Formats: sequence, structure tokens, C-alpha cells
Amino acid sequence: MSSEDRRPLRGLRVLDVTWFGAGPIAMRTLANLGADVVRIETHRRPDGLRLVAPKPPGDASLNVSGFYNNFNAEKRSVAIDLARPEGHELGLRLVRWADVFMTNMTNRAVRQVGLTWDEVHEANPGIIGVYEPMQGLTGPHTEFIGFGAVLSAITGLNYLSGDASEPPNGVGTNYPDYVINPGHGVIAILAALRHQRRTGEGQLIDMSQLESTVAALSGPVFAWDNAEVEYQRNGNRVPYAAPHGAYPVASYAGEAGRWIAIACIDETQWQAAAEVMGSQAWTADPRFATLEARKAHEDELDALIEAWTSARTGEDATALLRAAGVPVGMVLKASELLADAHLRERDYYAYLDHAEAGRRAYDGPGFRLSETPHEVRRAAPLLGEHTFEVATEILGLDPDEVGRLVAEEVLY
Repeated sequence: MSSEDRRPLRGLRVLDVTWFGAGPIAMRTLANLGADVVRIETHRRPDGLRLVAPKPPGDASLNVSGFYNNFNAEKRSVAIDLARPEGHELGLRLVRWADVFMTNMTNRAVRQVGLTWDEVHEANPGIIGVYEPMQGLTGPHTEFIGFGAVLSAITGLNYLSGDASEPPNGVGTNYPDYVINPGHGVIAILAALRHQRRTGEGQLIDMSQLESTVAALSGPVFAWDNAEVEYQRNGNRVPYAAPHGAYPVASYAGEAGRWIAIACIDETQWQAAAEVMGSQAWTADPRFATLEARKAHEDELDALIEAWTSARTGEDATALLRAAGVPVGMVLKASELLADAHLRERDYYAYLDHAEAGRRAYDGPGFRLSETPHEVRRAAPLLGEHTFEVATEILGLDPDEVGRLVAEEVLY
């Protein structure tokens, strides 16, 4: 990486009072784009992600969670007890320093630490304040609490997952935290920054995680609104393609019990797949001659394809289908993603040295900018690692005052 910082958000000052996933990931994006992100934490109630796995076996440290570290790379951590009067004032001094403030704590927690929009805006009228509670700052459910697993249920996301014969089974992870909410948060901040730099005016961003997630479910919602068609859980199947699913293979990388995904979106791809499988007669079979016919006989079609895939290794099956122009891919495991040749060639994962966790992989950029790069330069901070630095350089405290505040557990 170049020692010159050409990243587009260099010079932007950001105060991060977020926790868990949705907020920290958005703030990490700003940090990787060059912003100076200072994260306020507390020993009294550490971020829940510092407490949970994945961690090295037997290591109970608050500094080695893989989730926490990945979501908080390149930030500075200052540990302040905002509930104490002196701590609250230090928090407001950091608000005055910042261009952007963000929290995804519950509205009740925000009130408890004295960082509501009224208080933040009074301290710094030019600041951009991002508030991202689960269901927004207004409305009958504004005080409801929950995490990604609850959000996936109340947005209807869980209802879309699984097979029709089974109960809704969700997506197996807190999907809104990782993808939708952080992306919308960053876009909102960049829009507000453009206004701020043109006018000098800050503004409130009221971002409901509920609404951010619902925005990604337009297909089922508008199917009902326009045609009163109720979405049906159907596993890997979709109404516009067949075959479309995951099919077992004999092995992959010498391991049995593996799968490949095949998705024939148009007739050309279906005909190519049938030819590769040595059964071009399938395309003339009335059961499979059209998309409508294939959908009506999808169980029979899937059984034929499964017989072909299960007799071959994943390497052979994907190579044959891909050469014919059929969309296909292995169902990969996490360990295989880390070793994937394509991701390695593009330098997706950043390997950074952490003071306690050691050398670990961090997610890289989801996009590339040719002139103003997005880079991951530093590992996640230890809890309170930059307290002295922030207290002296930003807050202007002398070392003796820092020592007193540490002794009194206002700072850590």
C-alpha cells in the first residue's frame, strides 16, 4: 500500500458511538475511505461483539473477537464512561470536534448517555447526526428493541426463506446488519456531506433499520400490491428459471457431500446444459421443452440433473458446464473463500497484524476506485487503545488530567 493517503474521505472527522454490526460496518467503510473515525467505548458495558466468538480457543480477551475486529478496522478507540458527568462533557467535546456522529443504539440508551439529536446539534450545529435505531426515531414501534435476527423476522425476510413444506427458517445470519443497513447508512452520510460542504449546514439522518431492510424486499411486496400474489417459499427454485438449484456432486477437493449451483435463466443456457449432460433429447421432451413445462415437472427435471452431477466431481461438473456457457458454481465453504484463487489475485482480503489476535484476514473493499483508493490499513483497536492519544491530541487534556480521569474511571 502506498504511504501517500489519496483516499477520498481523508480529513473527515467521525465520532462512532455504535455497536454490534450495522453501525460499526458503516463507520468502518468511512475509515477505509480515509476518514479519522474515533470510536467511543466503555469498559463498564463493552460492545457485545467483543464478548462473542469467533475467538481463539480459550482466549477470553475483549480484544480478539473476529467479528468485532473485522467490523472495526482502522478506527481509534477511546474508552469513556458517558454516564458520568465529566465523561458526558468529554463526549460532547468530541461531538464538537466531529463532522459526522453516528449511533445505532436504542433510543432509550441514547437518552441515557445524553447524546440525543437535540443535545448533539446544540453542541455542534454543523454536524451530521446519524441515528439508526431498529425502527427509527418516530412511530408507534420506535421504542422496540431487537437485533438482526428480530429484524429479519419483522421485515418479512424470514418468511421468504426455506421450503413451502417447512416453517420459515430465516437466512442463518443477521443479514440486514451486514449488507443493507450499512450500505444505506454510508449513502445517506455521503449525501449529507455533499450538502454540508456546499452550505455549511449539518442535518439529522433518521435511519430506520426496518425501512432500510424492507427496501430490499420490493419483489414480494409489489407482487402482492399489484397482483395480490402471495410469495411462496420454494427453496432454491424461482419462477423465471429451470433448472435452478443446488445439486450434489461426488466430491470436491477430495471431500464428499458437496454441491454445485446451476441456474439456466434462458433457453440457450438450458439447451447447452442438456447437451453437456449428454441428454439433448431432454429439450425435445414435452415435459422440458419450455420453461412453463419444466416448472410443471421440476421434480423430475431435478432428479435427472442430480443423477448426472452426483456421478461427477465438482471440478469436472463445473468445468464442463462453464465451458458450454451454463451459469454454474461450487457451493463454497468459508475456508475455501479465504483460499480462493480469484479473490487472492484481486487482493480482496487484507491480512493485518493485531496486537493480541495476531495476523488475521479482514474484509477488503467491495468496490475499487482507480484514483482515490479504498484501503484497509490498520487492524482493529484494542479497547481504549487510543484513550491517551485522543484525550491529549483532540480533547486537549494534559497528562496529569488524563491520569486523574483514569483513576476516577471516567477514562480507561
